[in-house]
Amino acid sequence: MRAVVSTPARVIPVLVLVASVIAAPPAGSATPRSAPVVANATEIAVYVPPAALSARSYVAASNMWVEPGKAFSDALTEVGQRYFPNLHVVPSTADSHYALLVDMDPEWKREAGKIRLTVKYDVYAVDGKKLISGTSDELVPLRGNLNATASGASVVAIQQIMSDIQYRAKPDPTRMPATGSVAAIDLAPLVDREKPVRTGTAFFVNGSGQLLTAAHVSRDCVVIEAHQDGETFPVKAKAYSDLLDVAVLDSGKPHAGAIALREGNEIILGESVTSVGYPLQGLLGDSPNVTRGNISASKGLRGSLGMFQFSAPIQPGNSGGPIVSDNGELLGMAVSTLNAASLAQTGQIPQNVNFALDARYVAMFLRREKVPFESMRAPGAGSMQVANKAALGNTVQLNCYQ
Repeated sequence: MRAVVSTPARVIPVLVLVASVIAAPPAGSATPRSAPVVANATEIAVYVPPAALSARSYVAASNMWVEPGKAFSDALTEVGQRYFPNLHVVPSTADSHYALLVDMDPEWKREAGKIRLTVKYDVYAVDGKKLISGTSDELVPLRGNLNATASGASVVAIQQIMSDIQYRAKPDPTRMPATGSVAAIDLAPLVDREKPVRTGTAFFVNGSGQLLTAAHVSRDCVVIEAHQDGETFPVKAKAYSDLLDVAVLDSGKPHAGAIALREGNEIILGESVTSVGYPLQGLLGDSPNVTRGNISASKGLRGSLGMFQFSAPIQPGNSGGPIVSDNGELLGMAVSTLNAASLAQTGQIPQNVNFALDARYVAMFLRREKVPFESMRAPGAGSMQVANKAALGNTVQLNCYQ
């Protein structure tokens, strides 16, 4: 059911209530919109993709952050609990129970000076049987306080959805006891495999099939799939560090080979490097993208930890990809690039200013998490062909689903 974007950026909602549509009930009966707010004691669990609840965008013209995710999250808890006081937002480790599971998928779109908030939803019984489905649709003009109007549209959408659930599913705590465990809900069947919420790159670090990627690629994923040479296989998060923006994934399948770290982890300014990744999914093909450059600085952005700067071009989707030497040694992992579009507004146009996590910090993280890896001493000058062979054979594309 998911309809999401593959990058963190979201369409900015600016909302004033104008028009709304919800799936109609049977003819001749009262509509959910006309029904009064009645608190229902049935315990329900509600799942919304974490990416949808954290969606935010900066509007330079207004010098403010617009946060549709927060608006929807606040409406879900504040308004939703008026209809269902025993409402639990999942995923959660809380020791709670539920009788109904509600799967919501909010999507914001810009349409000719207006913003549309569409929320598709399904309601399931504890045994997994789908009881009802519906869609709430809010169309609002672009005017007024952006966050206030986002909140207004979210409030009306949640009101409609909760009223519709009461009207059509007819929840009753006596007839529908809360026998399901919130903490034990399997969210995998709820995800939409047609479009990931984000994509990235990973690479094998040992023969046991464990991979390294950027933590922001694998964060909050319900399902992660890896793709290599026409094969697709599931992977699971094993360990991560938000401070370093690095994560280890388990594939459960042995891999013949891995990218070894440079012994001593020294990086040399000006040395040639190769970057391999899977950028711009949906625009470019599904084969790995190889670019060449140099290590241009031993430090990253001011205040960052363990980064170095390199010039090999990267794009969204390269995050988590290996940066290797001409001897095939891992020197670092791609994590970010300088935002050229934002700096261009100040008259500065940076070119190929990209950042990687230094392999020294990768090694410290792997040791802390007791993840085996290999180190190697450079045998000679190396070549582009050696770098390509080491990187291409061990790099995979990642898709994160919620």
